[in-house]
Amino acid sequence: MKLIIILKMAKHKSIYFDELTQKCRWTVDSTDGFKYDYKYVGYSTETEYVLLSELLFFLYEEKDITYEEYKSMYKKLRSFCDSIKGLIDES
Repeated sequence: MKLIIILKMAKHKSIYFDELTQKCRWTVDSTDGFKYDYKYVGYSTETEYVLLSELLFFLYEEKDITYEEYKSMYKKLRSFCDSIKGLIDES
């Protein structure tokens, strides 16, 4: 019996964050139709976005987070994920 694995291509979407309301979005939409004043953070796959959300909750729990803190953690996680992808590409 052959094992067949079908991988779904990871879709990248944009992450937006509103510091005032402490809300974030992972979407392909532009910010034009958003109810709140979201600022662009970066792009990610769904898995990376969930990982970022879990990491931020672990670090900040119920405390408010600034846009700069959110963006900084995103950049660190983005670098980490890119380095893992680099290891995979090497093998």
